[in-house]
Amino acid sequence: MTTTNEPLTGIQARIEELQNTITEKEEQIKARARKLKDELKEEISPIKFIRKHPFEVAGTTFLAGMLLIKALRGQKSSPTRIEHTPLNTPHFLPSQSKNTLSTIGLEILRSVKDLGFTYLQRYLDKKIK
Repeated sequence: MTTTNEPLTGIQARIEELQNTITEKEEQIKARARKLKDELKEEISPIKFIRKHPFEVAGTTFLAGMLLIKALRGQKSSPTRIEHTPLNTPHFLPSQSKNTLSTIGLEILRSVKDLGFTYLQRYLDKKIK
């Protein structure tokens, strides 16, 4: 009877050993993933990037806002170009929708501008102090 239990005990011990190994490897993988996440978070941090390059970020934000306004408003500055779009085309937007998109674009621009200037102001305040 002892001979039949020995292989069973050996198999159970091997199963427990494998489960422990799997648990250890799982913990190691989780620890590595956490470390990688923290390193990436630190390296790609937008606040850190803005602090490192405040003037470039402010200029890029301003330029992006200007391009966004121009894209949302369209080519309204050229009065000689008149486009006639029939109502049945899929590209037709009523003037109210265009005005709404323009308003949304302006609000986004103002928000980004305010955010950029706030970061720039904080950066300059820290440099002065």
